[in-house]
Amino acid sequence: MRCLILERRDMARAELQRQLGRFDDIEIAGCFRTAERAGVCWQDNPPDIVFMDGDTREFSPLLDRFETGDVHGALVVLMGNLPDLALTAFERRHADFLLRPVEPARLAECVRRLREMLQRRRTLSRVAVLNETLEDLRRTRSRNPAPLYRDFWIRSRNETVRVPQSEIVWLEAARGYVYFNLRRRQLLHRISLRELEERLDPDEFLRIHRSAIINVNQLVRTHSNRHGIHAVELANGQQVRVGRKYRVRLAEFMAGTPAPADRSLVAA
Repeated sequence: MRCLILERRDMARAELQRQLGRFDDIEIAGCFRTAERAGVCWQDNPPDIVFMDGDTREFSPLLDRFETGDVHGALVVLMGNLPDLALTAFERRHADFLLRPVEPARLAECVRRLREMLQRRRTLSRVAVLNETLEDLRRTRSRNPAPLYRDFWIRSRNETVRVPQSEIVWLEAARGYVYFNLRRRQLLHRISLRELEERLDPDEFLRIHRSAIINVNQLVRTHSNRHGIHAVELANGQQVRVGRKYRVRLAEFMAGTPAPADRSLVAA
């Protein structure tokens, strides 16, 4: 379990880091006293868990920025000097609340709960992937499958623009909308990424993240850092992160090996 510690107080931060070091399955990705540095680390090396100082509002914007309420987002453990903050943690649906000074037994119970939550998420994620696979099989057997390879008509200001699939560099999901990143501009279209994927040519487009699909003809190179974060670089210079469960599918494409039936189904 990869975690971040966001704590203004130096002694409290050091003590929490010491106590978490007792757990073999916890990796501390970083300890920070300012939101700016924490945000950079969070983006470059997304954590599973965030222990956050609740006595200051400085770190709160990070929760909205990284969508911790999402099923794929980090679990947040709020910490404070007053028990009243437990209500705030409950209202915001955080994973837990720890009262300072943090007692070892209470921290051990918190870690146990976090393990269970993360395991439950992994199980639900596998179920979701299986459900998608079954749905794909049903569509394949249908007499009237969803049409593929069509161009898109996208409204932009006071005009409707025709967008050939060959002009698309990559696509990014944005809460019910999708950003069409084209060779020379970006357009926003109201459609789900799942629905969009059904209309794309599977020989030309590859899903590499739960919120990103790339045009394989625009793929230039891949990158990875020491934290195991993978990304692809496209012909327009943009870099797009590769999700963990899509890495095998990307590797198969680059190696020229046959793809699985479900373009997004790979080992987690």
